[in-house]
This record gives sequence, C-alpha cells and structure tokens, in this order.
Amino acid sequence: MNEKKFIIVAPLSNLSGRTRLFKIAKFINKNKYLIKHIGWEREKGESKETNFQFKIEKKIILMGGGYGGNKVKMMYFLWMLKVFFNSFSIKKDDVVWALGFESAFPLLLMSKIKGYKVYFDDADRFSMLFKLPKILTNVIAYLEKITSRNSFKHIIPVKERYQFDSDRFFLLSNFPSETEIIEAQKIFKENEWLKADLIINANGWLGSGRGMKTLLKTYELIENYNIGIILVGKIDSPEAKILSKKNKVQYFSKVPNSFALATYYASDFVFTYYDPKSKINTLAASNKWGDALMTGIGVIVNEEVVTAEYLIKEDVAISCRYYDYKSLSRKIINFLENKERLALLKLSVKEKSLKFGYFEEQLTKLFYNETK
Repeated sequence: MNEKKFIIVAPLSNLSGRTRLFKIAKFINKNKYLIKHIGWEREKGESKETNFQFKIEKKIILMGGGYGGNKVKMMYFLWMLKVFFNSFSIKKDDVVWALGFESAFPLLLMSKIKGYKVYFDDADRFSMLFKLPKILTNVIAYLEKITSRNSFKHIIPVKERYQFDSDRFFLLSNFPSETEIIEAQKIFKENEWLKADLIINANGWLGSGRGMKTLLKTYELIENYNIGIILVGKIDSPEAKILSKKNKVQYFSKVPNSFALATYYASDFVFTYYDPKSKINTLAASNKWGDALMTGIGVIVNEEVVTAEYLIKEDVAISCRYYDYKSLSRKIINFLENKERLALLKLSVKEKSLKFGYFEEQLTKLFYNETK
C-alpha cells in the first residue's frame, strides 16, 4: 500500500468502541495509511478515541440521537444525506471503508463521479436491522443488492444473511488479531482473576437484547455451586446491574480489546445470547465466537441463532432456547461435575481453531491479493 488516506465512514462516535473497526484501523495504520473517521457522535463527548497509539483524523457530521427509539431510525436517513454531501471532498486516490448500507449507498453514488474505491462493510444488514414498513424494507433490500454488485468489495461476516449472489462478496470472519492475542496473554499473566471451578464470561454490550435476564436467572439457580461469572462491558439493563453486584461475579467496565480478550483465558465459556425477536440476531456473526476459538474456551449460544450451528456440530458449544434458563443451568452444572467432558470440549476448540486464521491474515488477502 502507498501512503494514501483511508477514510472510514461509520455512523459511530468512535472506532475504538467497535471491535471490528478497531482491528481494521490498527492494520491500516501499520500499513502506512493515514486514517480519517467520518462519524456520528451519538452522545456528547463519545467521539474521543481512547485505545489507539496513533492519530485518527476525525470529522463528526451528525450529533445526538443516542442508541434507541424511532428518532434514531429517522436520523439514519439524515446520516445518508450528510454522507452524500460530505463525499464531495473525497479524492480519487482515497480508499473508503463504509460501515453499513446507510454509509455505502450514498458513497457509491458519488464514487461513480469521483472514481474512489468503496469497501462496503456490511457488518449488520440494514434491511434486517430495523422494523420498517414492508414496502420500505423491500426497497432497501433491492438497493443493498445494487450496492453490493457495484462496490469494489462487499465485506460480509456470514453468507446466510443474503438471498442473492454477488461477485463482490468477500467473507471477513470475526476472528481476533494476532497482536491483540499476544497482548491479551501478557495482560492475563499480570492480573488477578476470579477463581472458581467453572467460569462463564459475558462481555460487550450487556443489554436486555443480549440475554442478561436469562443469565441472571441461570446464575440464581447455580449460585450454590462453585461457578463464577466474569462480566465485561457497558451495563445497559437492570439484570446486568444486579448481576455485577453478585458475590461470585468479577466486573470490569469499558476496557481495551486486548484486556477483554485476556478475560477469556480466565474463563471456560463465553456467553453469547441474541434475542430472536430480531431477525438479524438469528443470523449473528459474533466476534466472541472467534475470540473463544482462538483462546481455547467454549461458547454458550441460544438455539435460535442459525449461524452458530457449526459450533454446535463441532461440540464446542452449549445451546438452549433463549428463555430456557433451567436447561441452561443444568447443562452448565453437568460440565462442572464432569471435568473430563469439559477437557474434551476444550480439545475440540483447539482443533477447530487450527482451521481459521487471525484477522490480519484475512485483511492481507483482502487488500493485497484481491486488489491486484
């Protein structure tokens, strides 16, 4: 790569808080690009980058709205308009990484005039993300197909979300960076961790849509056993708040990606529940699955998530229905009482991990092999 500007257009306050973009930015900086983030500051003061050791040029084009409610849905369309008008300043030699259809579509329109490359990073498919009138959903789905087939590359985490083919698809699986894994191992050795016979890790957004009610009820059933929970991330539900104060729970608030990964080495399973009421949740592509595989622990995932079937088939996961906390507690206790079974699961995890590469290897293929 030459010394060019790499522009990340993402409707987020900062890149540090989105694991996927954090890893991409670190890779791009290492490969001599100047990075600019065109973003949306959801809450005042959030746009500050905290976990990079290099400069990120920042341009906030939309402010306010927070993270929920009908107002935010409407603001996405305002975001699209602002992205289009701000794309006039993008130069032909710049490379543009657009997070989501809401960023990629307006950028693609301008790219036909300006000639820059658009990488369409479709981490969360927009037409599945919000409940909109059916006719509007159908129009957006059609435009997603057009955007896919006309972008330089359409970056997808899983193929199951798409009912169409595109020769621009590039599967970028959510696996950790090798540099972050090395740092995580160092952090693990330098810190004190919760001790128990079996430890469950729950990290990231600790909201109601991530099974916190189920996890709390499960904990209440296993509380008398020597089972602990490491809780990491933003508490955004009453259940997570209650859980964080329990005796056998070690809680960390917002931490760098490497520290979050370090907590896996102190755990036996990572909890990844996604509320099936949302279609996109049943087609999740969790960073936590790749993190678990590369750190040697099992996964707990709800049955409704069809994209997690490979984990279940490989015997590296515990799976129950989203609200069935009684079955989940029984399965966890079974692993506690059967150490041999837990050891076999971790052996399966180790074998499975050898089939995948680190995130940097996938990005090298994307930016070098695929662009020649």
